[in-house]
Amino acid sequence: MKRNDYTDIICKGFCTFYKEDKEGLACGTYDFISRNLTPGELESAIRGIASTPDLTFDRKIQGLICEKCDFVIGSCDFREGLESPPCGGYTIIEWLLKREPLAHSIREYLSYRRGIHLLARQ
Repeated sequence: MKRNDYTDIICKGFCTFYKEDKEGLACGTYDFISRNLTPGELESAIRGIASTPDLTFDRKIQGLICEKCDFVIGSCDFREGLESPPCGGYTIIEWLLKREPLAHSIREYLSYRRGIHLLARQ
């Protein structure tokens, strides 16, 4: 279930797909951010954020977050190549990955998660 504080920051602030009547829906990046940052940490971390991602970390974000997202199959216009921007959470994750020292801890976490994911496949 989505929380208003995260929804205000992530969805209303950055997502072009956000709709008021879809409050129960959350993308993979929303889930990742809300599990790993408090609203206060998130607000602090996104100060000065570029509103348009440059896709620098696309492979990493796709492999570790997007592939597990419920919207990827059949409803992610960005991943389906429909010349659409990624979700607002993607924009935030990319920004966080570019920032130090926060980026280091997120990269470590993502690498850890990837390791767990790979172990689960064995």
